[in-house]
Amino acid sequence: MAASSVQDTPDELRLMKQRLAELEAKQKNTPEEYTTDKHSPFTEDILAKPLSEKLKMTQLTSYEDGNDPVGHLDRYTSWIELQGASDAIMCRAFSLTFGNRAMRWFKKLP
Repeated sequence: MAASSVQDTPDELRLMKQRLAELEAKQKNTPEEYTTDKHSPFTEDILAKPLSEKLKMTQLTSYEDGNDPVGHLDRYTSWIELQGASDAIMCRAFSLTFGNRAMRWFKKLP
């Protein structure tokens, strides 16, 4: 039985390589806006700042194309300052107010 297991190994390896190639090909065909990654455009200093336990996320209107960007920023700034958030947390939390298209843009930032 051990001999047949050894003989099957190259075939199993070939099959695994084939399946891996198929998965990689599917990944290449996946539209970019549907992929996710853990990349963040923020520096380590900003990411290291702890969130306040008092910070309450409310339902702010999300920013979409056609909305007034200055008005959106003004509403967000007023709300986050009222929360007493640091500049670092203000930066990190801002993307939570983005709609789908704005979030895809944000995720592409270097």
